[in-house]
Amino acid sequence: MIHTLTLNPAIDKLLFLDKFKKNITNRLRSNDDSLGGKGTHVSVNLKSLGIDNTAFGISYGQTGRKIIHMLSKSGVNVQFIHRDESDSRINYILIEDNGDCSTFASGGIYLDKETIDELINRMLPELKENDSLILSGDTSNCFDPCVYNYIINKLKPLSLRIYFDASGPTLRECLNEFPFLIKPNLDELSQLCDRELRTDSEIIDAISSLDRYHINIVAVSLGENGSIVKCSDSLYRAIPPKVKVLNTIGCGDCYLSGMIYGIEKKYDMEQTLRFATAISAATAESESSVGFNLQRAQELMPMVTIKKI
Repeated sequence: MIHTLTLNPAIDKLLFLDKFKKNITNRLRSNDDSLGGKGTHVSVNLKSLGIDNTAFGISYGQTGRKIIHMLSKSGVNVQFIHRDESDSRINYILIEDNGDCSTFASGGIYLDKETIDELINRMLPELKENDSLILSGDTSNCFDPCVYNYIINKLKPLSLRIYFDASGPTLRECLNEFPFLIKPNLDELSQLCDRELRTDSEIIDAISSLDRYHINIVAVSLGENGSIVKCSDSLYRAIPPKVKVLNTIGCGDCYLSGMIYGIEKKYDMEQTLRFATAISAATAESESSVGFNLQRAQELMPMVTIKKI
């Protein structure tokens, strides 16, 4: 069974406009509401692919109820703790016609240790030995920014397969818990290795420097330039097809969802990468920040280039 955890879920207000200009009144072309929070995105994406999963998290107030409703409507098994006081965060995302996206993210409600323990106790009856758990997204609202380490240690007797997608100190500290997969982007890998990375060769050297952590899969996402992935002793370069980009928000979460899908379905790595890259490209063509057109992803799959390095 697959599970996701979102510690700082949100509603994303998507604001579409021709071009954002400072110090004037900008007229919106349209607007929409979408789920926010990386874990919720992965849950919805996996369900769209026919993978049942459980979403854990904590939500507050009317915004929190809307988050739960949107997850449930997508067919996800929602096991959130909900509290009526206060309100879960709302983010604002400006999406320009040229594909540029600017996010204005709220901080979220502070989660103390007692709240995290309550959430862990909610998770324990649902988790089984050797299940998969996706830990992804912001933890800046928690009593400890490296709270994922705390959670992993509490769940360690279950020998869970941990998929990890976070940044900064959270990512650096979690390496010590030997996650099964990590998915840093170029900036996150640069911060992790304390140097700017420009070329494929530099990226590969940086990935190799993580060998001491014995991570099964290191997938470095490079936006429109695809990804470089190390799986055991093999290295792969995935190059996506050229598409008309409408919205880049959520593309990384779709890529991660595709990777998880392929791994859980026991695809070989080249097939997994081709699929993950295609659904990420299909997401970029959509105005939504979560979900994708599966038929379009299947059309794009033959256009993905996979090279073994």
